[in-house]
Amino acid sequence: MNIRKLGMTVVTMLAIMATGTCFAVSKEDFVIGNIRLGQPLTEVIAKYGQPVQQEQSNEYSRYYFVKEGNAKWFLVDTAPTDDKSVLCVALNGDVKMATKAGIKVGSTGAEVKNAYGEPDSCLDVNNNRIATDDKNYQGPCIVSYEADGLSLQFVLSEGKDAKERKVMSIAMRVKS
Repeated sequence: MNIRKLGMTVVTMLAIMATGTCFAVSKEDFVIGNIRLGQPLTEVIAKYGQPVQQEQSNEYSRYYFVKEGNAKWFLVDTAPTDDKSVLCVALNGDVKMATKAGIKVGSTGAEVKNAYGEPDSCLDVNNNRIATDDKNYQGPCIVSYEADGLSLQFVLSEGKDAKERKVMSIAMRVKS
């Protein structure tokens, strides 16, 4: 490669990085609070205490951890086998836990985009693809980021753009 091509490549890469749109979500981004996907359930219990409720099905075991009142919870799904590794974490209500990038319930859609870049998908309530700043659709939407067989999703409230939309819930899961 000659010097001129190398110089143009470097300039192009720097321009992309400067715009803030060159993000790549990696496996290390899939952390909420002190919980990561694949972590043993015993470590979650050691950090957050015993779950207040448990449900069992053929597909998973679900553990509910209530903090700060009954309406505010997070849950952990695990495989129903003996290894009990975390397959899913979901937050609802005014739980103070945040993602590794600092996103929590109440953050704006703009903060999500600043932390993770453009989502892999943004869907309206009818599963139609939209843009997070779509002025024609102002209802709630689900913003998703994916990497290495994992999914990180944010449910955003209604609003006319990403600055106005708020994170209502957060979920991360191992994709099946």
